[in-house]
Amino acid sequence: MNRYGQLAMEHWEQHAPSRVATMTDREGFFTDLGVQVEAQVVELTQGLEGTPVDGESYPQTVGRLTNARMRAEAIVLTELVWIETPELALVEAREEWEATRTPDSWLASWAERIQDAPETEPATEEVEDLAHRWAVTPELLYGLLQAEIPGRFLAENPGVLAEAANIRFLREQT
Repeated sequence: MNRYGQLAMEHWEQHAPSRVATMTDREGFFTDLGVQVEAQVVELTQGLEGTPVDGESYPQTVGRLTNARMRAEAIVLTELVWIETPELALVEAREEWEATRTPDSWLASWAERIQDAPETEPATEEVEDLAHRWAVTPELLYGLLQAEIPGRFLAENPGVLAEAANIRFLREQT
């Protein structure tokens, strides 16, 4: 792996660790990326070198060529390596999760469907599985099933539902 691949891997590990963790061939990916970066830097450097000025001294030539290489590196690294949008901060991730998660009112609908057809009363295993998935106690779900108005029952237990949402969010982040 060349220095560009190593640089990219270190940057991504710091700024997008979950993306790196999902890679099946991390070494291969960053090796290939490094080769691609180097090829583009060489090509772009040649275009940015310009022509020597009459009477240009050796230090001036070195400066012109070094400047071209540094500009080419900056351009190519920006395009191929640097991650502009780091992974979502925890607050942003929570906002996104809240916007896309199944609402708590689904539990009330579940209870109402069972109340409308008492012969379909759920098995203990189903209640326990649902309780685990929603991070609530089975007792809460049984209380919901016995409530005259399931939606009101949920509204009377906002703290329990908020804590359950916290647990489900954190569970999905790991």
